Amino acid sequence: MPSSPIDVLARHLEHVTIADPPGDLPDLPTLAQVLDAIPDPRSRRGRRYRLGPLLALSLLAVLSGATSLVKITRFIAGYDPALRQRAGLPGTVRLAASTLGRLLARLDGDDFDTATCAYLAMLAADASPTTSPPSARTPLTGLAVDGKTLRGSRTAGGTTVHLLAATRHDTQTVVAQRQIDAKSNEIPAFTPLLSGLDLTHMVITADALHTQHEHARHIIAAGGHYLFIVKGNQPTLHRRLKALPWREAVLNDRTDEQGHGRREIRRMKICTVRPNLPFPHAAQAIQVKRRRTDHRTGKTTIVTIYAITSLPPGRVTHPQLAALIRGHWSVEVLHHTRDVTYREDASRVRTGTAPRIMASLRNLAIGLARLIGWTNIAAATDHYRSHPADGLQLLGLTT
Repeated sequence: MPSSPIDVLARHLEHVTIADPPGDLPDLPTLAQVLDAIPDPRSRRGRRYRLGPLLALSLLAVLSGATSLVKITRFIAGYDPALRQRAGLPGTVRLAASTLGRLLARLDGDDFDTATCAYLAMLAADASPTTSPPSARTPLTGLAVDGKTLRGSRTAGGTTVHLLAATRHDTQTVVAQRQIDAKSNEIPAFTPLLSGLDLTHMVITADALHTQHEHARHIIAAGGHYLFIVKGNQPTLHRRLKALPWREAVLNDRTDEQGHGRREIRRMKICTVRPNLPFPHAAQAIQVKRRRTDHRTGKTTIVTIYAITSLPPGRVTHPQLAALIRGHWSVEVLHHTRDVTYREDASRVRTGTAPRIMASLRNLAIGLARLIGWTNIAAATDHYRSHPADGLQLLGLTT
């Protein structure tokens, strides 16, 4: 058995350029083994399909572009019988979408996310460069905490499934995820979300909702750093930041980018925080001015954003700090991919934990594709639809 699915699939992707191909990786369990270890909610009597192989082929269907339960079952039924047998399912499969939906609705979402996110976290950590020049400090990795509502999961009572996830900036892999209680919000879920992660050498980035004192204390106690956006929900802190002498501050970083029909210029200034800034462990204050010009309309908008970080001066370079801020915003690409390529918001899966499991399967498919080297997920889905045997190798089901 190969040591890593990344190593296996890299040789299938001659047309994908990987800047830093992963080297020899430690032995890891196969993804099929990980999925097979998830608790099965079904009674032993009457089971026709093993849970692990069924979930593995469901993931392969999602990786191939399946956007609904009907399409997943159609993909599974359409696979060659010999291929299904190698995966651990009977050669003759008559799986109904309603049967698969009932199974996904009964799975424990926390167990599923714990198993699959931990697997992605191991792969992402092992695929990341681990060497640095002898004089350099240990590099830091950005980890964005952000939420997403599954709009199509709205029930007759008006409730929707809302998921809070921690996503690596560099690989767009979701390494932790929790569902928000219907009568609550993201704030109480922030600390439990991060509690199982090693935050050493991590910089947690989050929007203004999570700029909370207890969140900052938890991150520092866990050995990490934070970079939080500050808005009106922290009025005193926001007022103090705006009052800092930004006119006298030097320009620390400037970027000028064009794309998607617009030009965006970002100017970042940094101010070492005064001792009386009312936020725990804050070491630096940041101002970012974002000037965006729409080429189609000619309209220009200027937005000023304030942020605070526990990173001390000199811990990262100014371009690296600017990249951490942009890295948090870029995580929206993951949500966009789920909505556009996988039509997540159009999904009408509503029962039990099925909406969450489907979202987790999409996260898993996107994360695996990114780690292998795919930059275009739509192209990845086309590839695996045409080459299902490559997907089986990714799952560790063949060599």
